[in-house]
Amino acid sequence: MNHAPLFPARTNPVLTHPAEQRVRLDGAWQFRLDPEDRGLADRWFETPGALGDRIEVPGCWQGQGFGHEGKDTVWDFRLEARTFRATYTGTGWYGKSFLIPQEWQERRVWLSFGGAHPSAEVWLNGHRLGANNLPFVPFGFEVTEGLRREEENWLVVRVHEENRLLGLAFNWQGNWSGLYRGVELVATGPSFVRQVSFVPEAETGSLRCRFSCGGVQASRSAKLRISVRALPDLSPAAEEEVAVTEATVEHVISVPSPRLWSPDTPNLYRVDVVLESQGAVMDALSERIGFVTLSTRGKHFLINEEPYYLRGTGEFLSNPETGCPDTNRDRWRKKLRALRDYGYNYVRCQSFVPAPEYLDVADEVGLLIQSEMGSLGAWGGNTQWHVYAWPQPSPEYHAALLRQWNLVVERDVDHPSANLYCMSNELGAQTDFPRTAWQCYHETKARKPTAMVIWTDGGYNADLPGDFVNDDASKDASCDKPVVQHEFQWWSSFPDVCSRDKYQGAVRPYAAEMAQEAAELHGLAHVLSQAVPNSQRLQFVEAKGKMEGCRRQNATLAGICHFNAMDANPSPQGIIDEFYDLKYADDETWRQTNGDTVVLASLGFNQRVCTEGDDLECDLYTSDFSHPPMKHPLVQWEITAGGESCRSGEIPYSHKPYRTCPAGTLHARTPAVASPVPAALRVRVGEGDRWFDNQWCLWLFPRDVAMPADVVVDGEPRHTWLAEWQDLSRLPSGDLPPGPARGRVVLTERLSDEMVPFMENGGRVILAASEGLVRPFRPKFGFTLGHYFFTPPANYPPYEDGHDGTLITQHPMLGDFPHEG
Repeated sequence: MNHAPLFPARTNPVLTHPAEQRVRLDGAWQFRLDPEDRGLADRWFETPGALGDRIEVPGCWQGQGFGHEGKDTVWDFRLEARTFRATYTGTGWYGKSFLIPQEWQERRVWLSFGGAHPSAEVWLNGHRLGANNLPFVPFGFEVTEGLRREEENWLVVRVHEENRLLGLAFNWQGNWSGLYRGVELVATGPSFVRQVSFVPEAETGSLRCRFSCGGVQASRSAKLRISVRALPDLSPAAEEEVAVTEATVEHVISVPSPRLWSPDTPNLYRVDVVLESQGAVMDALSERIGFVTLSTRGKHFLINEEPYYLRGTGEFLSNPETGCPDTNRDRWRKKLRALRDYGYNYVRCQSFVPAPEYLDVADEVGLLIQSEMGSLGAWGGNTQWHVYAWPQPSPEYHAALLRQWNLVVERDVDHPSANLYCMSNELGAQTDFPRTAWQCYHETKARKPTAMVIWTDGGYNADLPGDFVNDDASKDASCDKPVVQHEFQWWSSFPDVCSRDKYQGAVRPYAAEMAQEAAELHGLAHVLSQAVPNSQRLQFVEAKGKMEGCRRQNATLAGICHFNAMDANPSPQGIIDEFYDLKYADDETWRQTNGDTVVLASLGFNQRVCTEGDDLECDLYTSDFSHPPMKHPLVQWEITAGGESCRSGEIPYSHKPYRTCPAGTLHARTPAVASPVPAALRVRVGEGDRWFDNQWCLWLFPRDVAMPADVVVDGEPRHTWLAEWQDLSRLPSGDLPPGPARGRVVLTERLSDEMVPFMENGGRVILAASEGLVRPFRPKFGFTLGHYFFTPPANYPPYEDGHDGTLITQHPMLGDFPHEG
């Protein structure tokens, strides 16, 4: 029997044509785990009764509770945890009975699978159709000859462990498996459209079309009717007919003055295609496209010839609802809209490829997506320094990696969002496979000329392919291409034990459970509800300061990929949580740091505490990537204390768009205050009706404070009593007056040798350490204190360093210090 395979198959399209004939097989399937892998020998593919459980498709079986209660390995963090509702690595079997529609009796029929991980083998009515071992690739078969037309058909899929490595970071949170996208039947006439690709050319207003058709050789009158309409109003843009005389048809359609796609204006077009023969519809489909041009010029990354500051985030396939790639477009609309609201305009999928449903929504909201398919080796590792680059494109994996890469490019060719492609993670400055790198580059450009391709994210080599560079910002000075700051940076808050009830889906709140268990072990469970928001606030303070510092200090940087916008269960690195909901800062606040146009200040963390009457000096900058940019903006600043404005001014400056531009220096004397008060520096830049704001917290203290009679400051000459006490302490112990230190409090910045006997004799010391004492810090990956001040990098072992859970309680020695907990 002929079961012609189809790679990649078109499954669950965002648009369907009214004449398309498509039946979904999603929903309840029969199921059975096969831990001993005996289903093949026992021929489970023949008998429906062999599969006695029920499971939902799409999804992963671990997320639906199939397996055991043991632990899995979250290998990047060296964690052992039960991450999904159940744990299981091995084989599972799916089965589904179905009838075909009555009107399909004379039609050709195709069976397609949106995705199976790790690998799949398929039978229909006991006959083997074929297999697929490429986890990112949708696949299908023609089943016309093996189909029962008048009775039920029995479809069986065996999902097994072969090529789990080709799923790359699909498995970072533990091993999941299953049919993670939909399963469908499609009917056509004798002729059909096998594959379509559209290359919109924004510069020329042309749509280059390529159609791969089957069964047309026997037809003498086959033609394609193609219509192009702008969304959402469906205004006509073009409509043409093309004769089909060969299996491959290429055609160019003129679309005058197309509406362009960009993060600011994600304009989309609907393309309807109908294949007709002798007046009858053979096949039909609808696709969405966007006219966008990506390029570079000097140090700028251009979208439609305009410089854009790339503000990216990492994505780790952390989908708590499903545990596997989520195919719910409504859920992604809420989540990806949140990313845009928080100022992000691109997403780097860390060593994996997102599902097409994700890209559908990215098309709608205006996000560029970087797929990372590991053709030079993917993210891996279970040591502190990682074990990168597996599987490498050595002989046993080269063909599969290259085939998966090219089929994914074909799968996503019509998505304007899917325009960034990366071959590896952090290979540094070299690879052992440069020929593979150039092969991927040229073959991708041939399939999708609009795409930007880089050989690694986290490395630079001028002799390897890269339309731009993603590496440390320090490379910007020596590189002639646009440079995007790589993985900046992993500030983490405390696992949110207060949000455990939100985890009602496939993934368990295992990080919060571990935090709760550790807190109970140390007798600290009662402080968690306060430690969580405190840690989130500290995380925000550090993220704001470091993100703005990176943009300020690197004037010609093309962008920053912040790692990450969202939490990822064991690593709560996000500005928003794992469900893309609010943590500490709302979207308007974060856009002050992460927007198209940002006003920046040189205030360091050590310049935020001031005494009344101090001369506050601060350099100001602008980074203007608005479209269009400002021409002659003005800087206005204001200092508030206790909510009241006390200093303000204006600074005219010479504005330079599309780079970080000096905007003058602020000079101000801090106002008098009677007690410590929170203050703020607020700066805005703009012209006309366009203004951009930012602000930074300050703390103001009185210059002179009357100390209580029993409090003295160590080191001040007028206080001689300590020296006198030290003289007394030199007397034989029997001659020492009882409790000479009682009632005294010493305020000191250093713990001197003299203080120890003083405290032993009843004295009290307030240690206000400003220099010389730092928090315990365990460097990770060579990172220094300057990288992570308040929070540790991600949640790598030993999990106990950092100030993630800082608590300040009310205490007389703090007086009216404005600590806010």
